[in-house]
Amino acid sequence: MLLKETIIGNERAAEILEKGYESGKLSHAYLFTGPEHLGKKTLALNFCRMLLSFRGKAEKSKRVEIAKLTDFSLRSASFEMTNDDDIQNNLDLTIISPDEDEKQITIEKIRDLEKKMALYPHSAKYKIAIIEQAEKMNKSAANALLKTLEEPSKTAILILLASDSKNMLDTIKSRCQLIKFLPVKKSLLENFLNDKIDDKEEAEKIIEMSGYRPGKIIEFVNNRNKIKEAADEINRISSVIKKSESKKLDEAENISKKELKDIVSILNLLTFYFRKFLIKEYKNQGYANKNNLLKIKERIELISKTKENLLTKNVNTKLAIENLFLGL
Repeated sequence: MLLKETIIGNERAAEILEKGYESGKLSHAYLFTGPEHLGKKTLALNFCRMLLSFRGKAEKSKRVEIAKLTDFSLRSASFEMTNDDDIQNNLDLTIISPDEDEKQITIEKIRDLEKKMALYPHSAKYKIAIIEQAEKMNKSAANALLKTLEEPSKTAILILLASDSKNMLDTIKSRCQLIKFLPVKKSLLENFLNDKIDDKEEAEKIIEMSGYRPGKIIEFVNNRNKIKEAADEINRISSVIKKSESKKLDEAENISKKELKDIVSILNLLTFYFRKFLIKEYKNQGYANKNNLLKIKERIELISKTKENLLTKNVNTKLAIENLFLGL
Protein backbone atom coordinates (compact mmCIF):
# COMPACT_ATOMS: atom_id res chain seq x y z
CA MET A 1 0.00 0.00 0.00
CA LEU A 2 1.30 3.39 -0.95
CA LEU A 3 0.95 5.28 2.32
CA LYS A 4 2.55 2.38 4.18
CA GLU A 5 5.67 2.95 2.12
CA THR A 6 6.07 6.47 3.47
CA ILE A 7 6.74 5.51 7.09
CA ILE A 8 8.59 2.93 9.14
CA GLY A 9 6.29 1.15 11.54
CA ASN A 10 2.80 2.36 12.40
CA GLU A 11 1.59 0.88 9.12
CA ARG A 12 -1.80 0.45 10.74
CA ALA A 13 -2.23 4.23 10.76
CA ALA A 14 -1.54 4.35 7.02
CA GLU A 15 -3.95 1.47 6.38
CA ILE A 16 -6.79 3.30 8.15
CA LEU A 17 -6.30 6.37 5.98
CA GLU A 18 -5.96 4.39 2.75
CA LYS A 19 -9.09 2.36 3.41
CA GLY A 20 -11.06 5.52 4.10
CA TYR A 21 -9.76 7.08 0.91
CA GLU A 22 -10.43 4.03 -1.27
CA SER A 23 -13.93 3.51 0.13
CA GLY A 24 -14.79 7.19 -0.05
CA LYS A 25 -15.63 7.16 3.67
CA LEU A 26 -13.37 9.83 5.08
CA SER A 27 -13.69 11.34 8.53
CA HIS A 28 -14.14 15.09 8.76
CA ALA A 29 -11.50 15.16 11.50
CA TYR A 30 -8.54 12.99 12.50
CA LEU A 31 -6.38 13.07 15.61
CA PHE A 32 -2.87 11.67 15.18
CA THR A 33 -1.41 11.16 18.64
CA GLY A 34 1.91 9.80 19.84
CA PRO A 35 5.50 10.86 20.64
CA GLU A 36 7.42 13.13 18.29
CA HIS A 37 9.44 11.80 15.35
CA LEU A 38 7.21 8.80 14.64
CA GLY A 39 5.98 10.09 11.27
CA LYS A 40 2.72 11.85 12.19
CA LYS A 41 3.36 14.91 10.04
CA THR A 42 4.97 12.87 7.28
CA LEU A 43 1.90 10.67 6.99
CA ALA A 44 -0.43 13.67 7.25
CA LEU A 45 1.32 15.45 4.38
CA ASN A 46 1.30 12.37 2.17
CA PHE A 47 -2.38 11.82 2.96
CA CYS A 48 -2.97 15.42 1.88
CA ARG A 49 -1.07 14.78 -1.35
CA MET A 50 -3.38 11.87 -2.03
CA LEU A 51 -6.56 13.83 -1.25
CA LEU A 52 -5.60 17.01 -3.07
CA SER A 53 -4.20 15.40 -6.19
CA PHE A 54 -7.46 14.02 -7.55
CA ARG A 55 -11.13 14.88 -7.43
CA GLY A 56 -12.86 11.94 -5.82
CA LYS A 57 -11.66 8.39 -5.52
CA ALA A 58 -8.62 7.52 -7.62
CA GLU A 59 -8.88 4.60 -9.97
CA LYS A 60 -6.42 1.77 -9.61
CA SER A 61 -4.84 2.76 -12.92
CA LYS A 62 -3.83 6.06 -11.33
CA ARG A 63 -1.98 4.48 -8.42
CA VAL A 64 1.33 4.93 -10.24
CA GLU A 65 0.62 8.63 -10.54
CA ILE A 66 -0.16 8.79 -6.83
CA ALA A 67 3.08 6.98 -6.09
CA LYS A 68 4.97 9.73 -7.88
CA LEU A 69 3.16 12.38 -5.89
CA THR A 70 3.85 10.57 -2.62
CA ASP A 71 7.54 10.26 -3.42
CA PHE A 72 8.69 10.24 0.19
CA SER A 73 10.02 6.99 1.48
CA LEU A 74 12.05 6.51 4.62
CA ARG A 75 13.38 3.45 2.90
CA SER A 76 15.18 5.48 0.23
CA ALA A 77 18.88 4.84 0.26
CA SER A 78 19.72 8.53 0.10
CA PHE A 79 17.74 9.42 3.25
CA GLU A 80 16.71 12.65 1.50
CA MET A 81 13.17 13.69 2.28
CA THR A 82 10.91 14.94 -0.47
CA ASN A 83 10.65 18.70 -0.67
CA ASP A 84 7.30 19.34 0.96
CA ASP A 85 6.85 22.75 -0.70
CA ASP A 86 4.71 21.16 -3.42
CA ILE A 87 2.03 20.24 -0.92
CA GLN A 88 2.57 22.81 1.83
CA ASN A 89 2.06 25.61 -0.69
CA ASN A 90 -1.17 24.10 -1.96
CA LEU A 91 -3.99 26.64 -1.76
CA ASP A 92 -6.35 24.00 -0.37
CA LEU A 93 -4.08 23.12 2.55
CA THR A 94 -3.53 25.21 5.69
CA ILE A 95 -0.99 24.30 8.36
CA ILE A 96 -0.90 26.04 11.72
CA SER A 97 1.34 25.59 14.75
CA PRO A 98 2.45 27.64 17.75
CA ASP A 99 4.92 30.40 16.96
CA GLU A 100 8.45 29.65 18.17
CA ASP A 101 8.17 32.18 20.98
CA GLU A 102 4.71 30.97 22.02
CA LYS A 103 3.64 27.98 24.06
CA GLN A 104 0.05 28.08 22.90
CA ILE A 105 -2.08 28.13 19.79
CA THR A 106 -4.27 31.19 20.18
CA ILE A 107 -7.91 31.73 19.29
CA GLU A 108 -6.82 34.22 16.62
CA LYS A 109 -5.09 31.41 14.71
CA ILE A 110 -8.13 29.18 14.97
CA ARG A 111 -10.48 31.94 13.81
CA ASP A 112 -8.23 32.65 10.84
CA LEU A 113 -8.25 28.93 10.08
CA GLU A 114 -12.05 28.82 10.24
CA LYS A 115 -12.29 31.62 7.66
CA LYS A 116 -10.04 29.71 5.27
CA MET A 117 -11.86 26.43 5.78
CA ALA A 118 -15.23 28.11 5.09
CA LEU A 119 -14.11 28.89 1.53
CA TYR A 120 -14.88 26.49 -1.29
CA PRO A 121 -11.85 24.41 -2.37
CA HIS A 122 -9.66 26.13 -4.92
CA SER A 123 -8.82 23.20 -7.19
CA ALA A 124 -9.41 19.98 -5.23
CA LYS A 125 -12.38 18.27 -3.66
CA TYR A 126 -11.40 19.24 -0.11
CA LYS A 127 -10.02 22.04 2.01
CA ILE A 128 -7.64 20.47 4.52
CA ALA A 129 -6.09 21.85 7.69
CA ILE A 130 -3.24 20.38 9.71
CA ILE A 131 -2.94 21.64 13.28
CA GLU A 132 0.51 20.82 14.66
CA GLN A 133 0.97 20.45 18.42
CA ALA A 134 -2.80 20.59 18.78
CA GLU A 135 -2.48 19.93 22.51
CA LYS A 136 -1.15 23.49 22.81
CA MET A 137 -4.45 25.13 21.90
CA ASN A 138 -5.48 27.37 24.77
CA LYS A 139 -8.99 27.07 26.17
CA SER A 140 -10.46 29.74 23.91
CA ALA A 141 -8.85 28.26 20.81
CA ALA A 142 -10.03 24.75 21.71
CA ASN A 143 -13.61 25.95 22.21
CA ALA A 144 -13.51 27.80 18.90
CA LEU A 145 -12.30 24.68 17.11
CA LEU A 146 -14.99 22.65 18.82
CA LYS A 147 -17.66 24.73 17.08
CA THR A 148 -16.09 23.86 13.74
CA LEU A 149 -16.03 20.17 14.63
CA GLU A 150 -19.67 20.24 15.71
CA GLU A 151 -20.79 21.64 12.36
CA PRO A 152 -18.36 20.07 9.85
CA SER A 153 -18.34 21.19 6.24
CA LYS A 154 -18.65 18.48 3.60
CA THR A 155 -15.54 19.83 1.88
CA ALA A 156 -13.38 20.31 5.00
CA ILE A 157 -11.01 17.84 6.66
CA LEU A 158 -9.08 18.60 9.85
CA ILE A 159 -5.97 16.69 10.91
CA LEU A 160 -4.81 17.33 14.46
CA LEU A 161 -1.29 16.26 15.44
CA ALA A 162 -0.52 15.87 19.14
CA SER A 163 2.37 14.38 21.08
CA ASP A 164 0.12 13.93 24.10
CA SER A 165 -3.63 14.36 23.85
CA LYS A 166 -4.50 13.80 27.52
CA ASN A 167 -4.87 17.54 28.16
CA MET A 168 -7.09 18.12 25.13
CA LEU A 169 -10.83 18.57 25.52
CA ASP A 170 -12.66 15.25 25.54
CA THR A 171 -15.32 16.86 23.35
CA ILE A 172 -12.69 17.53 20.69
CA LYS A 173 -11.22 14.03 20.89
CA SER A 174 -14.65 12.42 20.66
CA ARG A 175 -15.31 14.21 17.35
CA CYS A 176 -12.09 13.02 15.73
CA GLN A 177 -11.08 9.64 14.41
CA LEU A 178 -8.22 8.70 16.73
CA ILE A 179 -5.08 7.30 15.11
CA LYS A 180 -2.35 6.31 17.54
CA PHE A 181 1.36 6.27 16.74
CA LEU A 182 3.59 4.04 18.86
CA PRO A 183 7.38 3.64 19.17
CA VAL A 184 8.56 1.33 16.42
CA LYS A 185 9.66 -2.25 17.06
CA LYS A 186 13.40 -2.60 17.35
CA SER A 187 13.53 -5.35 14.72
CA LEU A 188 12.01 -3.02 12.08
CA LEU A 189 14.54 -0.32 12.86
CA GLU A 190 17.38 -2.84 12.71
CA ASN A 191 16.20 -4.01 9.29
CA PHE A 192 15.97 -0.40 8.17
CA LEU A 193 19.56 0.29 9.23
CA ASN A 194 21.01 -2.96 7.88
CA ASP A 195 22.23 -1.52 4.60
CA LYS A 196 22.81 1.99 6.00
CA ILE A 197 25.11 1.37 8.96
CA ASP A 198 27.84 -1.27 8.74
CA ASP A 199 28.80 -1.07 12.42
CA LYS A 200 26.15 -3.04 14.35
CA GLU A 201 27.14 -1.42 17.66
CA GLU A 202 26.70 2.03 16.17
CA ALA A 203 23.33 1.02 14.74
CA GLU A 204 22.30 -0.22 18.20
CA LYS A 205 23.36 3.08 19.77
CA ILE A 206 21.42 5.07 17.16
CA ILE A 207 18.27 3.05 17.82
CA GLU A 208 18.56 3.45 21.59
CA MET A 209 19.34 7.16 21.46
CA SER A 210 16.46 7.74 19.06
CA GLY A 211 14.00 6.32 21.57
CA TYR A 212 12.82 3.96 18.78
CA ARG A 213 11.66 6.95 16.71
CA PRO A 214 12.39 6.77 12.97
CA GLY A 215 12.54 10.54 12.53
CA LYS A 216 15.38 10.82 15.04
CA ILE A 217 17.16 7.87 13.45
CA ILE A 218 17.14 9.60 10.08
CA GLU A 219 18.39 12.77 11.74
CA PHE A 220 21.32 10.87 13.26
CA VAL A 221 22.12 9.01 10.04
CA ASN A 222 22.00 12.15 7.93
CA ASN A 223 24.41 13.86 10.32
CA ARG A 224 26.77 11.43 12.03
CA ASN A 225 28.23 14.28 14.07
CA LYS A 226 24.93 14.46 15.93
CA ILE A 227 25.53 10.97 17.32
CA LYS A 228 28.82 11.99 18.93
CA GLU A 229 27.40 15.33 20.06
CA ALA A 230 24.48 13.57 21.75
CA ALA A 231 26.76 11.00 23.41
CA ASP A 232 29.10 13.74 24.66
CA GLU A 233 26.15 15.71 26.02
CA ILE A 234 24.83 12.64 27.87
CA ASN A 235 28.25 12.01 29.43
CA ARG A 236 28.63 15.65 30.45
CA ILE A 237 25.18 16.01 32.03
CA SER A 238 25.30 12.59 33.71
CA SER A 239 28.55 13.65 35.42
CA VAL A 240 27.02 16.96 36.54
CA ILE A 241 24.01 15.35 38.23
CA LYS A 242 26.41 13.36 40.41
CA LYS A 243 28.07 16.52 41.73
CA SER A 244 27.17 19.09 44.38
CA GLU A 245 23.96 21.12 44.43
CA SER A 246 25.84 24.27 43.41
CA LYS A 247 27.18 22.51 40.31
CA LYS A 248 23.69 21.27 39.48
CA LEU A 249 22.28 24.79 39.81
CA ASP A 250 25.03 26.19 37.58
CA GLU A 251 24.20 23.63 34.91
CA ALA A 252 20.48 24.33 35.28
CA GLU A 253 21.12 28.04 34.74
CA ASN A 254 23.16 27.36 31.59
CA ILE A 255 20.48 25.08 30.16
CA SER A 256 17.64 27.49 30.97
CA LYS A 257 19.26 30.14 28.73
CA LYS A 258 18.91 27.91 25.68
CA GLU A 259 15.99 27.89 23.25
CA LEU A 260 13.05 25.70 24.27
CA LYS A 261 13.62 23.17 21.49
CA ASP A 262 17.23 22.70 22.65
CA ILE A 263 16.13 22.31 26.26
CA VAL A 264 13.64 19.63 25.20
CA SER A 265 16.42 17.81 23.31
CA ILE A 266 18.55 17.79 26.45
CA LEU A 267 15.66 16.45 28.51
CA ASN A 268 15.13 13.71 25.92
CA LEU A 269 18.80 12.73 26.26
CA LEU A 270 18.43 12.66 30.04
CA THR A 271 15.45 10.36 29.64
CA PHE A 272 17.51 8.09 27.41
CA TYR A 273 20.32 8.02 30.00
CA PHE A 274 18.04 6.99 32.90
CA ARG A 275 16.09 4.47 30.84
CA LYS A 276 19.34 2.80 29.84
CA PHE A 277 20.41 2.86 33.49
CA LEU A 278 17.06 1.32 34.49
CA ILE A 279 17.42 -1.51 31.98
CA LYS A 280 21.00 -2.16 33.10
CA GLU A 281 19.97 -2.31 36.77
CA TYR A 282 17.12 -4.69 36.00
CA LYS A 283 19.33 -6.99 33.91
CA ASN A 284 21.95 -7.10 36.67
CA GLN A 285 19.70 -7.49 39.72
CA GLY A 286 16.14 -8.03 38.53
CA TYR A 287 13.75 -6.99 41.30
CA ALA A 288 16.30 -7.75 44.02
CA ASN A 289 16.77 -4.01 44.52
CA LYS A 290 13.24 -2.85 43.79
CA ASN A 291 13.67 0.45 45.64
CA ASN A 292 16.55 1.43 43.37
CA LEU A 293 14.47 0.68 40.27
CA LEU A 294 11.62 2.80 41.66
CA LYS A 295 13.99 5.73 42.28
CA ILE A 296 15.22 5.61 38.69
CA LYS A 297 11.64 5.42 37.44
CA GLU A 298 10.74 8.46 39.55
CA ARG A 299 13.57 10.40 37.93
CA ILE A 300 12.31 9.51 34.47
CA GLU A 301 8.82 10.65 35.46
CA LEU A 302 10.23 13.91 36.87
CA ILE A 303 11.99 14.64 33.57
CA SER A 304 8.78 13.88 31.65
CA LYS A 305 6.71 16.14 33.91
CA THR A 306 9.24 18.97 33.59
CA LYS A 307 9.18 18.71 29.82
CA GLU A 308 5.39 18.70 29.78
CA ASN A 309 5.26 21.82 31.97
CA LEU A 310 7.78 23.66 29.81
CA LEU A 311 5.88 22.83 26.64
CA THR A 312 2.34 23.44 27.80
CA LYS A 313 2.39 25.79 30.78
CA ASN A 314 3.61 29.29 31.52
CA VAL A 315 6.27 28.19 34.00
CA ASN A 316 9.57 29.82 34.93
CA THR A 317 12.10 27.93 32.82
CA LYS A 318 15.06 28.47 35.12
CA LEU A 319 13.11 27.43 38.22
CA ALA A 320 11.71 24.35 36.47
CA ILE A 321 15.19 23.18 35.37
CA GLU A 322 16.66 23.92 38.79
CA ASN A 323 13.97 21.84 40.51
CA LEU A 324 14.61 19.05 38.03
CA PHE A 325 18.36 18.92 38.57
CA LEU A 326 17.99 19.06 42.33
CA GLY A 327 15.59 16.14 42.10
CA LEU A 328 17.89 13.94 40.02
